[in-house]
Amino acid sequence: MQKYTKYLFFISLFLSLLSLYIIGKGGKEIYPFYSWKLFTSPSGSEKFEEQYRLYRVEGNDTIRVLYQATEIYDENNLALITGFYGKKIEKNENREESIKKMKIFMKSYRPEYNNLLLYKESFNPWDLGKPSFKINKILITKL
Repeated sequence: MQKYTKYLFFISLFLSLLSLYIIGKGGKEIYPFYSWKLFTSPSGSEKFEEQYRLYRVEGNDTIRVLYQATEIYDENNLALITGFYGKKIEKNENREESIKKMKIFMKSYRPEYNNLLLYKESFNPWDLGKPSFKINKILITKL
């Protein structure tokens, strides 16, 4: 494998630059390692992961709001913004102002969604794919 390392480096560099060019032209990322998130905060590096997620209420059901890229936001931005305001709301750091900003953010992302719930989810990434995989949810607030 070591003899292929330099070739893999140049292939990775080429694909990263190609992804940069395509994203600059308005396209989607084609190379998953273009995003440095894989290197800076990989899932599974810790035994405990926390995320803030939004759910919408339809009738008696709660449906998780999926992060789907739009013209304004990509999936990483959506997760980061939700996490940023979720943490502020949970820790009561300018809670009312943070709730207001979160509502404004959601209106710009998905204006059709009403009756949103903000949850803090925690899980063990090492259990992903196992039949016993469990996500613990704590309701933070209603938006």
